[in-house]
Amino acid sequence: MQAPLCLTTEPEIITLPPTLFIYREKTGPFMQNAPLAWREFWSIAGDKFGNASILDMAGLGWIDGSKHGDAAFIYQAGIVVESMPETLPEGLQIRSLPQSKYAAFLLTGPYTQLADAYPAVFAILAKTSLQIRDDFCMERYLNNPMTTPPEQLQTKILIPLV
Repeated sequence: MQAPLCLTTEPEIITLPPTLFIYREKTGPFMQNAPLAWREFWSIAGDKFGNASILDMAGLGWIDGSKHGDAAFIYQAGIVVESMPETLPEGLQIRSLPQSKYAAFLLTGPYTQLADAYPAVFAILAKTSLQIRDDFCMERYLNNPMTTPPEQLQTKILIPLV
């Protein structure tokens, strides 16, 4: 039996500044491809970026309404960096994320609970006057899964707003 969700119930409205995002992209079901995208990202990136240039680890997910089936699910696993790297390892991509407004929620618990957290977050937002923007949702990972017990992992779930 899975533990109940430990999820904030009121959105915090935040604006993220423009950032650079280096990532590995996968298409297909999120629960299958998110872990794969992370494994591939770190196998390619290794320690090439150094801790000093990494601001954050993030996962971006979007359901492309113009596509059907598994091809509609796009996931990007990567890092937010301070500046453009001198070289980008083959197999990774980089893009600028513009300044954007989000509804932020905090999930405390294992990453396996993300699949249940998103419907809960969207249900909360449906009861508000906030308008969701058709763009990537973002997860910002606030602690290290290698050194943090799963039940203590903290993930900020960011839903794009108009």
